[in-house]
Amino acid sequence: MIEKEASAAEKKYEASRKKALNAMKKSGDIETARIYAETAIQNRTSHNQFLTMASRIDSVISKVQQANAQNIMVNNMKQVNKMLEHVNKDMNISELAKIMEQFEQSFENFDVKEQVMSNAMNQAMATSTPTEAVHDLLRQIAEENNLDIRAQLDAIPSVQNTVQTPAQQEAAAQNTRLAALRHAT
Repeated sequence: MIEKEASAAEKKYEASRKKALNAMKKSGDIETARIYAETAIQNRTSHNQFLTMASRIDSVISKVQQANAQNIMVNNMKQVNKMLEHVNKDMNISELAKIMEQFEQSFENFDVKEQVMSNAMNQAMATSTPTEAVHDLLRQIAEENNLDIRAQLDAIPSVQNTVQTPAQQEAAAQNTRLAALRHAT
């Protein structure tokens, strides 16, 4: 509302200024122009006062909102403190530590089992396809597309069943750790 009043005062200032200009141009009446100029200055002063008042009111509103927000935050903090005190009274640290240890142990057991199962699946999938069949398919594709890949195929080592792959070695190590964990519990 105050900003509307400031805008209206600005319009009146412009109108009075034009009237002062017209009085000077058309009739050369300086006294009438002076009266319009005084009115224009009063309207400009009113405009500035309205803007100052609007700014102060906005500042007060902002401060009131900030104070309300702080009061709400303080009340929330009081409630949280009460809840924390209640929780601290009811909390049994030794029982909590025991539960956390059991959780960590269960999580480790699960992680080891999951890794062993994943490695076993990877190993089964890797060894289920014979190397020679893969090479034959690659040769067939190369011949169909006029590509010479004999050198690259010869560079691929063939896997023998008597030598353990790193995945097989890791799976064996994890099985050993899993067995040790089972005996520990």
